[in-house]
Amino acid sequence: MNRREREADPMDTFDMGYHLHAKEQHKQRVAKNGDRIEYAIKQFEKNGIEYTLKNEAIGHFHCRRKSDDSLVQFWAGTGKILGRTDIRGIHALISYLLS
Repeated sequence: MNRREREADPMDTFDMGYHLHAKEQHKQRVAKNGDRIEYAIKQFEKNGIEYTLKNEAIGHFHCRRKSDDSLVQFWAGTGKILGRTDIRGIHALISYLLS
């Protein structure tokens, strides 16, 4: 089954058209990255945190924790903090960096 056939009759595909829904959801999420990057930058500056935007397309930041100067990687689009599965998001990151 080729792409045109899948799009013409999504219910006949292996996932019953979920791939089309997922593709649309991904586009909507990625479209918000610019706003999330801008918000993260405002929060970093408001709290006096040094940061480097490493990849603007995906909102990847490097910043340093105040207590031990360790490198912390953060993705604004998803809120992921590398190495930390218990916390997520810019406000949790700010708290972690300032602790």
